[in-house]
Amino acid sequence: MASVALQILDVLKEFGIDTVFGIPGGAISRVYAELVNRPDIRVVNATHETNAMFLAMGYARATGKPAVVLTTAGPGFTNAITGLASAMADGLPVLLISGEVPRSSFGRGALQEGSSYGYDAVAMARPITKTAMQLTRPTAAVTTVRKAIATMLSGKPGLAFISLPLDVSNADVAQQTYAGSPSVAFRIDADACRSAADLLGAARRPLLLVGAGARSPESRAAIVELARSQQIPVAVTPKGKSVFPEDDELYLGVLGFGGHESVIEYLNQKPDVVFVAGSSLNDFATNAWTPLLTGSTAFIQVDIDAAQLGKNYPVDIGLLGPIKDVVGEILTHASPVVVREKHPKLAMQSLPRSATGALTTAEAVMVMNEVCPKDSLFTSDMGEHLSVALHFLRTRTPGAFTTCLGFGSMGSGVVSAIGMALGDSAPGGKKRRAFAICGDGGFLMSGNELQSAVTHKAPVTFVIMNDGRY
Repeated sequence: MASVALQILDVLKEFGIDTVFGIPGGAISRVYAELVNRPDIRVVNATHETNAMFLAMGYARATGKPAVVLTTAGPGFTNAITGLASAMADGLPVLLISGEVPRSSFGRGALQEGSSYGYDAVAMARPITKTAMQLTRPTAAVTTVRKAIATMLSGKPGLAFISLPLDVSNADVAQQTYAGSPSVAFRIDADACRSAADLLGAARRPLLLVGAGARSPESRAAIVELARSQQIPVAVTPKGKSVFPEDDELYLGVLGFGGHESVIEYLNQKPDVVFVAGSSLNDFATNAWTPLLTGSTAFIQVDIDAAQLGKNYPVDIGLLGPIKDVVGEILTHASPVVVREKHPKLAMQSLPRSATGALTTAEAVMVMNEVCPKDSLFTSDMGEHLSVALHFLRTRTPGAFTTCLGFGSMGSGVVSAIGMALGDSAPGGKKRRAFAICGDGGFLMSGNELQSAVTHKAPVTFVIMNDGRY
């Protein structure tokens, strides 16, 4: 016999989860109490539930593993909603477990009650998660948590929410043996990939546009191989910055917010075949859906989420599946490269100068290019400084730059940098330093999370662009 709370922690360990973020409170107290019995699970207590979600987002990015947040009921859950929406918009696997009042109190107006008779936490979470549920039967709790995590990780990663009543987490039940595990598989269409390979091989002016959906190491490697073997110029979306090496001769720059004129110059030359990988093609990624992005011969799009195919641009070939697998199949059919037309080189704007002689944000970022270690990690918060970082910052490590632009929440870049530093595991065990580029407003919102960085010795530097407005 063991408590449901302890058995849930053991399920987390089964999925490789060794760190939980959150804030303790009465309704989630049994889970926190059982964490004492699982010292191999690190506990990072945040100063606010939204910050706990941002920490988990940074950790999930750095590790590639699911992250877990624990909150209490009522305001503990509602404070986390902005983080829930942010993680879902950025496709990050985060599980939020929120405590709830005992089932015997449902419908009686108990303090912080979030049952279906109260503010209904599950109903609030459902639109911004892949799955949202409440644990109502102690004997089924373990299998339900496994189902939630499996759903969270299947296909395009996303959010899972579990409402955990206090009497359920306190219940002692027999530990049961379960066999089998779910899996999701994609059937890659070889004929469609062959057609895509033929179009790319024959193109004289192709373009590869890469988004954050290609951020995994395997997807990045496949994209680099496709671009170099077929000599295809590459642009990235703002969220896709650092997915493709920025010192590669094929790199055109960023399209959209904070973008580069070299990309626009190439689009004005009317690419014949446009190949989009891992981008929803939203307004920030496309200069408000520029018609220049439509290929004169073909528009090819690959995504793990079928809902993205053709959503913003009509496709000639839509390829569903993981980027690493789809691109890998395309490479098996790759044709000899025909003569490509000359493409522009990465071009940045001239460095703006302050009329008062003050140091500008762009000048500060340019100095970061010189003094930050080559293997540094970077985040940018929301604000004017994000466009500057996208444009002027030169990353030198694959996947080194992230921004939570999916939902655009101020403070997300401040705190996710700490989560990235906590989860980073560079070769040799050396911890890389994370640099958080942020504004004074965003830092005032979330700077109290410095305590987490100090407590857990996270190597983070905060570069605050203070324009004096506060």
